[in-house]
Amino acid sequence: MRKSCRTALSIYSGFALTACASAGTAERGSEPIAREIAVATFDSLWSKVRNTYVDTAFVSNEWMRMRDSLRPRAELVTTRRGLDQLLSDALHFIHDSHFYIIPARVATTDSNPSNSGGRGTTGLAVRVADGRVIAWRVEHGTPAWNAGIRAGYSVDRIGEKSTDSAMRRVRALPVQAQPPELANMLHGFNGVLNPAVGDTVRVSVTAPEGKPAWYSLVATRGAGTVSQFGNLPPIAGLVSADRIQTATPNKCVGVIAFNIWLPALVPDLERAVDSVRTCDGIVIDLRGNPGGLGAMVMGFGGYFVDSTRSLGTMRTRQVSLNFVINPRTSRSDGRTVRPFSGPLAILVDPMSASTSEIFAAGMQRIGRARVFGEPSARAALPALMERLPSGDVFVHAVADFTDPLGKRIEGAGAVPDEIVPLEVSDLLAGHDAPLDAAVRWIASEKKS
Repeated sequence: MRKSCRTALSIYSGFALTACASAGTAERGSEPIAREIAVATFDSLWSKVRNTYVDTAFVSNEWMRMRDSLRPRAELVTTRRGLDQLLSDALHFIHDSHFYIIPARVATTDSNPSNSGGRGTTGLAVRVADGRVIAWRVEHGTPAWNAGIRAGYSVDRIGEKSTDSAMRRVRALPVQAQPPELANMLHGFNGVLNPAVGDTVRVSVTAPEGKPAWYSLVATRGAGTVSQFGNLPPIAGLVSADRIQTATPNKCVGVIAFNIWLPALVPDLERAVDSVRTCDGIVIDLRGNPGGLGAMVMGFGGYFVDSTRSLGTMRTRQVSLNFVINPRTSRSDGRTVRPFSGPLAILVDPMSASTSEIFAAGMQRIGRARVFGEPSARAALPALMERLPSGDVFVHAVADFTDPLGKRIEGAGAVPDEIVPLEVSDLLAGHDAPLDAAVRWIASEKKS
């Protein structure tokens, strides 16, 4: 399976897969690169895996064979494209997630997130329903909405890419390899749909009973709390909290959604939890959330437990870290509160990865939450980011993670208690079927 941009849960920081996927669509051209830099880059990548990857049997055998096979090519590389292909071929040997390259032009060293123009949006988000790529959400007032695109419409092309061809490539893979590649595909398409402010994205869309039509969408500035981690581009984190009124008078279900696990969102998450804590139940919407800072699951989980629990264990070659969650009984302003004890639901989809999978699977397996939606990306390995001599950044897994039952989450993911696939008919009718199922379950729990 060809390695492309993968989600990352880092020990010290997180990675927004959307930024990576968007960057990965651009060609680097044929810029020259010194042969000694190419060789040093290859050797550095090889050494980092050899010294840190937890699968020591792989390192001692296949990874050594990779070096013997490909290093002679490194001495012949003279262009960026040639180096890109060499590193891609090297990572092709690794079958786990969280091994990929962030190109030097994207791996910024600018410490001021506000200097980035890459926080735009067209307002269109895509998913897969009924076997094809469709418009999942179209935000009101955005370029996509103003163009007349609506949820449930078929999205046939995004830029130069055919979505149908991309789906065929995913379906051609072995079944076990399809979930992470589907996540890569969707994150890539959604990344293209959120370029720099002022950039234009061309999309071909087909309405029900209609013909394909091309739209030129000019990205406008998006919302969110912008922060930056290490060498990554600035990332806009979004937290929303809503109260859904139920059929019972004065009763509600709270819905908290956020798009990435980053420390800058901690205050927003605290406010979100407190804004819905009086509701009968809470839904945590992790659909599309690619992960981030793994340790955040411990603090966030504390809002929903009344005793100390473990969400699982991270193991490197040297140490093990138990992801313990403790009840959170105080707030940043000094108030004392009780953790939320009502029904808790979590929504996941094929784009939910890494930290999101660790949280969803962990809360499910300690019996604290019920999970709804579609199986997640099955890509949940802690990783580090390190700069290579070429200026590129290498994201590489340095640990494994097992759930509270001792089972590996990588390759398994978060499997919903209730699988609720997206259907075009629901989207066209304005229904969010996974959320509706979670709300119905909460209502049934309160009656019992």
